[in-house]
This record gives sequence, C-alpha cells and structure tokens, in this order.
Amino acid sequence: MSGGIDSAVAAHELLQAGWHTEAYFLNILPKGVSDKGLVASKAVARHLGIRLHCLNEARIFEKEVISYFTKSYNMGMTPNPCVVCNNRIKVVIGLSLAASLGIDYLATGHYARTKRLLNGQTGLLKAKDLKKDQSYFLHQISKEVLPRLIFPLGDRIKRDVMEQAGRTGLSHIVQKESQEICFLKGNYRTFLKKMGLSDNMPGDIVSLDGKVLGRHAGLYAFTVGQRQGIGIPDKTPYYVIALDRKNNRLVVGKGHHLWGKELLAEHVNWLVNPDTVSEQSCTVKIRHGNAGGRADLEVLESGRVRVRFISEQLAITPGQFAVFYLDELVAGGGSICG
Repeated sequence: MSGGIDSAVAAHELLQAGWHTEAYFLNILPKGVSDKGLVASKAVARHLGIRLHCLNEARIFEKEVISYFTKSYNMGMTPNPCVVCNNRIKVVIGLSLAASLGIDYLATGHYARTKRLLNGQTGLLKAKDLKKDQSYFLHQISKEVLPRLIFPLGDRIKRDVMEQAGRTGLSHIVQKESQEICFLKGNYRTFLKKMGLSDNMPGDIVSLDGKVLGRHAGLYAFTVGQRQGIGIPDKTPYYVIALDRKNNRLVVGKGHHLWGKELLAEHVNWLVNPDTVSEQSCTVKIRHGNAGGRADLEVLESGRVRVRFISEQLAITPGQFAVFYLDELVAGGGSICG
C-alpha cells in the first residue's frame, strides 16, 4: 500500500471478494524526504479495517535502486528506477512478508493482468485501460512468481476506480497522485548534487563528425533526446544524440539524427520461451508511454537481444528498457545497451 488511490481501491476490491487481506507499507525514502504516503496508508488501513505492516527497507532500497540510479547517470545512461524497484524491492519483500504470514498471494495496485496460458504457465498481460497500463514497469519480474501475483485493477478503467474511491469514502483520505520518482525532491540533477553522487567532470560538446562546439559541466546532466541545457545557439536546435562516456564528450546533432531502427538489449528477462519471439515479429516499447514499434528479434549467443524495427524509432536511449510484446502478452525485456 502506497497511500494512493490505486492501492487503496485494490485492497477494497480484495475485501469485497472475500479475501483475508493485510497490507504493507515500505519506508524506503532517504532522510530529509518526507513521506505523506505513510500517513495516508495508515488512514486507508483504518478505514478498511485491515492490518498494516510498516517495513523499514531504506537501506536495501538505497543499495538496489538509488545506487543503480546514480551509477546509471554517471555512466552516461538513463535509468528507470521504477522497473528495478518493482522487481528487486516491492515484489521480493512483499512475497517474503506474505510467506511469513502464511498468505499465498501478493496483490498490488498496478494496472496489469495475469492469465493462465495454453502451456499451463502464467503470463503477464497489458491492462484493459491501455492509457494506464503499467506492464512495462513489471517486465523484469521473474516468471516463477507470476502465479502468486494479483492485479485487482487490471480489468478496470481509471475513471471507474476513481468513482469507486468516491463511493467508498477512500478518495478523501488517499494522497494526491504524483508522476515524480518517489525519492526525488526536485529534479534528478539536484538530487545527485545534493547526495554528492554526481560525476560532474566538464568536457567537450561535439558534433557527430567530432567538431568541438562547446563545453559541458558533466554528462550526468544530459540524456539522449534532450534539447534544453546544451547552450549552443543555432538556426535549428541541437539535441543530445549520445553520451561518449569513454572520452567524456557530449555528442549532439539535429532532430533527424535522433531516429534509429536498431538496438541491443542486455540482462533480458524472459516471461515466455525466447523461441516464441524468434519465430515472429513483435511490438517493442523503448520507454513507458512509447506506443511501440513492430520489430524482429534476434537472440544472440551472449544472451543479448538485437532488435530490428520495421520503421525508425525516436530517441533510442541507453539505460532505458526495451520491452517485447506479443499482442497483449509481455514476452520479456532488457536494458538498452547499444
């Protein structure tokens, strides 16, 4: 339970269905970052009449998520901490707590679905409400634990969830939804500086042909596709095309240079047999909110996957995740490394 409307309504749905339901709140934020979610979660638990377990997991969160976040930026990559958190923190800790309580399943307020497939295994699917679908953030979860996960909101539309929260008195006690990363107070550049974790070594800004156009204050402050903050005036704007970590250079170009048709993904987590996607094209999303593009996949001997899109994609960004879909079914995905 986060203290937000989705996890609150999910808990209410389980109670209405007759499930014995207990909730847990993860205290994971660094010192100095207030968490209104705890206050809201306690209020929701009281309202629903369920037990709330408050777990202090800030240390493991810092080790697994914040460390990944800062290292990624300092390596010139753009991380997605929510993907890592769902896999390494929320699901692992939630299932461990459930087991200690003699509870069989873990439910969350994510907009996603699970389904028993023809081969007897459990698959991860997109939510009914495609505008709210969060299957992208869940693709790194091990397929072995999918049978123990429940997503009560998977078949619901967000509008209906909000209306239900109003009818049940939950909308007045949950915290306001936020699209920001939970541990950030301000933007990520401010966070990295405040934590003393930014690698702010200055270097050259260069064009694609290697011409020096200016200087940057640190690669951590840039991501592929970024326009603001480059500081090089021209008739048409420059965009970040790549971060050359080896030479500490920021590579920039024009808008048309951002389009590409191929990527390489590593640390791939498969939720179906990889042979399934090798035999047919699929849809690949290169970031959450991306519509996805049709592509052919080639599984390499190294375990990496080469993705070849049918049409060009905008701003393929190292560090983000490429997630493979067979219609509604999540086949797997991995971190973009090239």
